[in-house]
Amino acid sequence: MDIITAMETEENANQGDVQSEQDGLTPMERLNAEVEEWKDFAQRKTAELENMRRRTHAEKQQLLIHAAEHTLLKMLPVLDDLHAAVLASQDSNDVSALKTGLEMIYSKTVKIFEDSGVKVIEGEKGTPFSVDIHEAMMHMPSDLPEGHLLQTIQRGYMLHEKVLRHAKVITSAGPSEN
Repeated sequence: MDIITAMETEENANQGDVQSEQDGLTPMERLNAEVEEWKDFAQRKTAELENMRRRTHAEKQQLLIHAAEHTLLKMLPVLDDLHAAVLASQDSNDVSALKTGLEMIYSKTVKIFEDSGVKVIEGEKGTPFSVDIHEAMMHMPSDLPEGHLLQTIQRGYMLHEKVLRHAKVITSAGPSEN
């Protein structure tokens, strides 16, 4: 350390002593006061963070409710149509009209789901099994190569790029060795 730096350091220390004497606080008391200020600051920031977390959680819940409300509002006409079909089936023996009505309700439901970004995961016979979209329920011998789909037990669904439900399928174990 050179002479100028040593003189500046001593001068700063002397000014601190003068300020301490003017405040009427010892250096230890000043440090304790500063520690208390930092503790208070940390407590306030912690409380602010916790309040922000609560607000964010409440906002998320409201978004979920509104999203569900939007989808449910789209589905209410389908429920009304099903109700009307049930009432009509009690008063009529016209199976053809009932079948046509159910097909129309099904088409309306599919359109609502498609408009919402839901796609059906079909499992066509002979296509390769994919763990990303299929769930194997059985594995049985067949003429198809191993790891290919034999049958779809239940269709799966995707919402945009996310799988909502995997398609339940039966996969081929390849030709039997008999």
